[in-house]
Amino acid sequence: MKKEAKSEKITEVKEGEKPKNKSKKTIIIVVTIIIILLVILAGVGTYLFMYNKKATVKYENKIKEISKQNSMAIIDYKEEVDNNTTWTYEDLESKLIDKDKLAKGTEVKITINDEVFKEGDTYTFVIGETKIDIYLNKTYTYKVFKEETEVIENKKEIVITIKDTVAPVLEGVKNQTITVGDTIDLLKGITAKDEVDGDIEVKVEGEVDTKKAGTYKVKIYAEDKSGNRAEQEMTVTVKKKTTTTTTKPSTGSSSSSSSGSGSSGSSSSGSTSGCTYTAKLKKHGYKSNDKDACNKDDQATKVAKQIADEINSKGGTQLERVRAAAERVNKYVEKATYTNQDPDYRTAYGLFFKGVYTCAGATRTLILILEQMGFTNITHANENGDTHQWVILTMDGKKGFADGQIGQADYGCHFVDDECIAAEG
Repeated sequence: MKKEAKSEKITEVKEGEKPKNKSKKTIIIVVTIIIILLVILAGVGTYLFMYNKKATVKYENKIKEISKQNSMAIIDYKEEVDNNTTWTYEDLESKLIDKDKLAKGTEVKITINDEVFKEGDTYTFVIGETKIDIYLNKTYTYKVFKEETEVIENKKEIVITIKDTVAPVLEGVKNQTITVGDTIDLLKGITAKDEVDGDIEVKVEGEVDTKKAGTYKVKIYAEDKSGNRAEQEMTVTVKKKTTTTTTKPSTGSSSSSSSGSGSSGSSSSGSTSGCTYTAKLKKHGYKSNDKDACNKDDQATKVAKQIADEINSKGGTQLERVRAAAERVNKYVEKATYTNQDPDYRTAYGLFFKGVYTCAGATRTLILILEQMGFTNITHANENGDTHQWVILTMDGKKGFADGQIGQADYGCHFVDDECIAAEG
């Protein structure tokens, strides 16, 4: 038999068509490349994302660090400030900001009660509360993929309390002298003013018995709403009533028929002979017709010298010694009788030996003691006048006064010396 040849199936490829198996291979290659590219891109993207995240966290932490640093540089001021205290800009900055802790390049802005407070300014605190705002601005620049700028802001409000520590001012407090039975208004003419509360009430501590002679000390005071207290001591001298006759006739009178102590004799014989009326005797209060003036002055001078020597021996400043002399005279005054009827009421002899006086006699007694103590620059204030009299002198290089009747001495003006007070004021 004749075998037939197998026929081969021939696929006819049209013009312009590619073989199917070749096309499939190409697709696989393309897809593979795309996948590889996507993997690469994903890797790069992941890297960039992680890098950006890491860098961002780093700079965010840095920003927080700077903010924390600057916040710690603001001092939490807790102290109260005295009323009328004045701060300069530098004062405020040093009290509220620790510059050593500030981040470099930080700008500082300060406002007081919402008003900008800058270098060269001053601020005076008044009673109440003052609001101070501190602003700290730090410009921070960093770069990840591009340059970024961040302004780091810190703000703190500080409220400062201003307290009143100044006491009121008392005016018109003066020592007073009255006679037994007189009425007295201790607060008359006295005022108290406070720089915050204005006029405030004046009060008194202590009592004066106007029915009993003696020296009384009371306290005049005023207190403001913040508890600040001003006080001054007032001395009130209650004197015995004036007598109309001398109380010690045994010591002799100024008449020629009377006799005194053994040393004084009569007006025409004994130690009085040869007594010449001098300017010193006139200054010491003796009258020209007093024939026993020399002897009286000598006796009074001896007592004054004993007192002067005793005071000088204890030492002290001139003021302390003058005050001691005034107090000694006051002790004599407290035991004496106030009168202008005795011929010796104007002299130290009258106070020392007869127990009679007026403010003129007390003043001349003090002058005599001060002369024996070595003081020379002495003035008898209101001498021979009808008003109160005292001594004006210089102590420790300062002008001052001494008053034997009330037993006081101090620098400055006597409290009843209106002319001196006006000149000083």
